[in-house]
Amino acid sequence: MTLASTFKPMSGVRISIAPHEPIHDSTEIDACWDRMRAQSPRLFDGGILSFLGEEAGTIRAARETYKHLAVQVEDRSLLERPVMQLSVTGVLVAKDKKGTPHVLMGRRSEDTRIYGSLWELGPSGGIDPPAHHISSLDQFAVIRQLQLECQDELGIAGVFTSHAVLGLIDDHLAMSTDIVVRLDLQRNVDELVQSTSNWEYTETRWVPASELVAFGEQEQTIPPTAALIPIVANMLTD
Repeated sequence: MTLASTFKPMSGVRISIAPHEPIHDSTEIDACWDRMRAQSPRLFDGGILSFLGEEAGTIRAARETYKHLAVQVEDRSLLERPVMQLSVTGVLVAKDKKGTPHVLMGRRSEDTRIYGSLWELGPSGGIDPPAHHISSLDQFAVIRQLQLECQDELGIAGVFTSHAVLGLIDDHLAMSTDIVVRLDLQRNVDELVQSTSNWEYTETRWVPASELVAFGEQEQTIPPTAALIPIVANMLTD
């Protein structure tokens, strides 16, 4: 059974990065990673931030590696302590010529690590660890990361008229905790429909806010998106 995602509303966020405590790579971890790499050559063992906890708007995180995130999805028993990737998920909002708000949905590629062919609010992606001498990140660093994801994954660049941190949402199947950020685009939907995407999305769609709940009922979505859809719909149609 897929565990439901839990959303915690927040109005701001700060990330505090704890000293790194390396995980010993056992023979079983290396063997699992090699099998995964053979099946998906795109996998790359880069640095990530691991979510440790949150209190009063401050997220505690630690430096980790993608390898340790990936292998535990195959076998949770390989690691002594879980690695939950700290990520960012975008709620991209754009209006049509009549002023009707639309929300971007993307269908994940089969080549992604998890949830291939399912729809999600996006873009989304892990927050890159900063240089080793940096021990904290503010919310503007998170927003800049999301803007890079918009350009890299969707080909969407340009002016965002406003932004807001909405909260945190967890995903125990994908082993991630995401900072949810709303971005309002200056360009209208008609100009954005033709925006290109890369291998991570096979299809994108701008869904009117009033039709968002129906979209979630008709299409298969990832658990965090299923939890967020009614929240986003209420936010944009009140």
